[in-house]
Order: sequence, then structure tokens, then C-alpha cells
Amino acid sequence: MFLDIKEYRDLRKKYNFEMFKSGVSTFREFEELEAKTLQAGALPRKYKELISLATSIVSLCYGCVEYHVTQALENGATREEVAETAALAIVMGGGPAQWPARYAFKVMDELEAQKAQ
Repeated sequence: MFLDIKEYRDLRKKYNFEMFKSGVSTFREFEELEAKTLQAGALPRKYKELISLATSIVSLCYGCVEYHVTQALENGATREEVAETAALAIVMGGGPAQWPARYAFKVMDELEAQKAQ
């Protein structure tokens, strides 16, 4: 049902490249805006990633879920914080948000398995 982390990352890399080489500046400008917005400011990066994760779950964006779970963990979030973020997203997004929330747990499991290797 769910793609593996590597599959989402490969798709993102391949098609980001395709979008960027299209010559439409909006694609790169959006990427730059996202990078600037996610930098630590009044909110530490960890919290910005958790907020982005909740938004991704409610938006049903699986590639976004993979990215923001990974980034949240890399920026100090715990499994429990990711789980609470997923629960909050389900409350706000209802039943349809359960599938991408489940995917957040799959991503955490895959990342843990990678560390164990």
C-alpha cells in the first residue's frame, strides 16, 4: 500500500530535477521559500517540522509525510512527539487523515531499521 522511503525520495529527486530544468522559475522559488520558512526562528526547526507533518497528514500528502517525519526526527523530535502530532492531525483531518498518519509510523519504523543495520 505504501511506498518505501527510498521510492518517495527517488521520485522527489527525479521530478524536482524535471521541474527545475523546465525553466519555470516558480518551482525553484517555492523550494527556496520552503527552505527559508523551515529555518529556525521564533520556533525551533523541530516544531516547524512537526507542524509541517500535521499539515502533510491532513493534506494526505504521503511524500510530504516521509520528508517531514525524517526531518522532525533529524531535528530532535522523539517518536512520541511524532505520534502525538499524528494524533492531532487525525483529530483535525478526520478519518481520511488516518492513512497518512499510519504512514508516519511506517517511516519511523523504516528509519529505525536503517539505523540498526
